[in-house]
Formats: sequence, C-alpha cells, structure tokens
Amino acid sequence: MANLVFRSVIVLGVLFGLLFAVLTAVLFFVGAPVWLALVFAVGLMGFQYLISPWIIQWIYKINWQPPDNVDKGIATLIRQVCHEKGLPEPRFGVIEDGNPNAFTFGHYPSNARIVITRGILDLCDEDERRAVVAHELGHIVHWDFVVMTVAATIPLVLYYIYRFGIYSSRGRGRGKGGGAVLLVAIGAFIAYIISQYVVLFLSRVREYYADQYSAATTRNPNSLATALMKIAYGLARAPQEQEDEKSGRRQMAAAAAGGRMLGIFDPGFGASLALATAGAYSARAATYDQQTIVNAMRWDLFNPWALICEISSSHPLPAKRLKALDRLAEQMGQRPAYDLPDEKPESYWDEFFVDILMNYLPLWGLLGGIAAAIALGVAGQIVAGVGCALLGLGLGLLARTLFAYPKRDFPEAQVATLVGKVKVSKIRCVPATLQGKIIGRGIPGLYWSEDLVLQDDSGFMVMDYRQPLGTLEFLFGLFRAESFVGQQVVAKGWYRRFPRPYLELWQVHLPDGTIHTCHNWALPFYGSLLLTFIGLLVALGGLIVAA
Repeated sequence: MANLVFRSVIVLGVLFGLLFAVLTAVLFFVGAPVWLALVFAVGLMGFQYLISPWIIQWIYKINWQPPDNVDKGIATLIRQVCHEKGLPEPRFGVIEDGNPNAFTFGHYPSNARIVITRGILDLCDEDERRAVVAHELGHIVHWDFVVMTVAATIPLVLYYIYRFGIYSSRGRGRGKGGGAVLLVAIGAFIAYIISQYVVLFLSRVREYYADQYSAATTRNPNSLATALMKIAYGLARAPQEQEDEKSGRRQMAAAAAGGRMLGIFDPGFGASLALATAGAYSARAATYDQQTIVNAMRWDLFNPWALICEISSSHPLPAKRLKALDRLAEQMGQRPAYDLPDEKPESYWDEFFVDILMNYLPLWGLLGGIAAAIALGVAGQIVAGVGCALLGLGLGLLARTLFAYPKRDFPEAQVATLVGKVKVSKIRCVPATLQGKIIGRGIPGLYWSEDLVLQDDSGFMVMDYRQPLGTLEFLFGLFRAESFVGQQVVAKGWYRRFPRPYLELWQVHLPDGTIHTCHNWALPFYGSLLLTFIGLLVALGGLIVAA
C-alpha cells in the first residue's frame, strides 16, 4: 500500500511539474496575464466539482435508505470503517436494477454517497457484497474525489494555456515575440496530451489502491477477485428463483424499474464529473470451471488491443487487477482465486495488424485512388483525379464495412462462450445470436440509457444499441428501452470487445413477434456504395471530357 501512495505522489508531482514548466515558460517569454487561463480553468473545474453530486442525484433513480434496511453485513462494515477512520457514515442508496454495479461520489469523505444496484444484492453472496462496498469505502477513505479532481484540473489548465498562447501569438505577429509565444503554446499542447494519459494512469493506480483497501479491510481478497471477474466478463448466472414474498417483491421491483449500467467506466464522463468510482458484482451459487475463467481473461492477457485499451482507460485491465488480488491472497496465506497463464498459446499480432489495415482502409483507398490517378496520367485533370480519389475512398469504406459487419449466419451462442474469444476487437467481430432475459439498461438509473443488458444461463452481456443518428438512440432510450426490460428475447448481432465484451445489436426479437432492428451498419454500407458509384461516374466523365 505504501508503494501505491508513493506512486500517487509521484504522479501528482509529474502533473504539477508539467504545469509549472509551461507556466514558467509563458511568464518568461510572453509576460501575458496567464493567471486568467489559470483562474478560469480552476474555477471551471471547481464549479463542476461542486455541482456534480447534485447532477448525479438528479439524473439517476436512486432510492436512498439506511443500509440496515438493505443488508446487515454491509451496514456493519460501513459502521466499522467509519468508526475506525473517524468519518460520518456515507449516505447509502439502491438503484432498482438487475444489472449489478456499485459506485461512490461526493465532494470529500464527510459527505460521500455509496450506491449499489439491485443486481449486487441479487447476484452477490454476503462476502462479495462486503468486498464491493469495501472497495467503494476505499475511494472515500483515500479522498479520491479530491485527488482525481486536482489531477483532472491540470490538463484543463494546460489546454487553456495552449489556447491563450495561440491567440496571443496571432496578435503579436512574428516581429513581436509571436514565434516564442507560439512555441510555448505548442509545448503546452504537448504537455496537455501527456497529462491526459498521466491522469488516466493515476486513476488506474487509485483503483489498485481501493482494491488493496478492500482486501485489507475484509481480509478476503478472493471475494473481490470473483466479483471483479464477474463484472468484467459478464459470467454471472441468475440466482435460483425464490418463492418467499420478499424475494418476489425484489424480482418484481428489478423488472419494473429496469437496469442500467452506469457510464462511469467511460473515462470522459468520469473525468468530467471528477469522480473516483468502480463497480463489482458476482453470482450466488454460480460456479465456473477454471478453464472458462481463464478463457474469459485471455483477451486482456494476450490480445495486443488490450494494451491500447488500458493506456486510454481509467481502470486497469481486469486480469491485471485479478493478478494483483491473487498476490494479496498469497501474502495473507490464502489460496488465490485464479491461476492465470503467463505464456501466450499463440501470437495475435497478425490479426492486430489486419485490424489496423481494415480500420484505416478508407484512408488507404483514398490514397490508392490518388496514386491510380497519377499512374494513369490524369493527375492534371482535376475532375478525373477527384473521381479516382472518391472511387478509392468508397471502395475502402465498403471493404471495411463488409469486414466489420458480416451479414452471414448468426449462430446461437452463450455469453460464457463469446467472452472466451481472443481474436475479436472493435472492428473484428463474431456474428452471434443470444437468447435470454433483458435484465436492465446499459447505465443503471439513467433515464435515457439506450443500451440493454441480456442475461442467459451462462452470464450477461451489454447489448450495444446503435442507430445512424444519435437522436434516434436517445429517443429509444427515453421512450422504448424500458419496455424491453424483463422480457425474454432473441438478440442477433456482432460480438466485439474493446476492452469490455459487448454485442452490437442488429435485431431484437420480442416474444410477441415484434422485431426491432438497428440500422447503424446500413449508413456506411449504402453510403460507400453511393460514394463508389459517384466516384466511378466522375472519373469516367472526367476522362471522356478530357479525351
């Protein structure tokens, strides 16, 4: 734990070092009122920090209640930690949602809030629930609200220095120190880019730190490990149906309210609200063989895309967190929950480079069309040259669309089988059909969340709902998504991972025979056909006119 504290201090030192260096350069070369940028950036972040808890409480359906009314074990844990740390007990709330998750927010430890979804209570055993809440308490005890707010302020300050520098250089011109100001602005922009990734690194460190706190508090790192494994890979089976009245009310409430998965895993959203958050879940009486678990983690361990995802993520890759928890278990004299492999069964770099090629195929097609125009000697003929460029762009976009959205058979699959696929990415997919129950939305408690969460006998997975226009997605989330919750459906789509596994929806078949279709694939497909046709006509027309 001391090492994590040291790393956090070092990271903050690097951030402030970048800020200090840029500010010093500005003052030295420009002599402009840089304090305006500093005051504005700090004031903006401070205002955001001030109002963010009220925003969250406004847009999410949170049922605030005493923790004793929810779970005695959680209530005891909260009282124990707050007594030891001399803190008031945080406000506690539940989102009636079958999609399991947990998060914490607030200004500082004394006014923190902890929120869990109904899925945590229904799918977690007692030890796992305590481990999840202990992780959230770790964020509170460590002042992560303040730490991450301070860290997130620095990139904002650097950005405004960059903008002020650009404006100042334009006003001064070349003969009045404008060149030096421009160099300072460029330096500020570079520092801004670096600081963004440093802040994400700090966020990942804080997650490890909260994991350690949970393990130390509960003396049970394996419970948190199983919980994190479930939320990362969706291997949570539905609990056995209970016949008692209390369980019946619980299941009805979950189905009625609908589940939504908080977008706190989106680095942009989390940083903008200056939150330090995490979620965890598990399944009660649901076991998986070791090979199934290892297969689910292979993407994090072996796929080259995982490295890129982690650099740009506020959370560490789940497999790395599980390895860290396994080491903590060994230090406590316990048998680790998982035995993760260290050696790759094969190389996945060939698929990675193919993905890169296909992802940027429209650019390659555009460049290829320009090269073809030059080779054909029509570079000087503007119309024909433009036609060749459009033709190459259209063909490249068409090829990428066909690669990313194969419309062949969608074989039946299960969640546990899909999450074991390693050769998938944001563009490389596995067509699949899942059958199960919609247990919630993608973001628990958010009124307009359009994504859905499907659970089958082996686990659950986010169904990514996409349409060509974002307005259509918003309207679906606001008016239609709630009606899907609680229904048994057949979902067809393209399984992807980046880094979290999800199914990009094509069709959802409802029990009444209704089929709801997503048309996101159609825009690039038909658009590329149109672009190819126009490019061909323009190229041929230009050549005919030139002849």
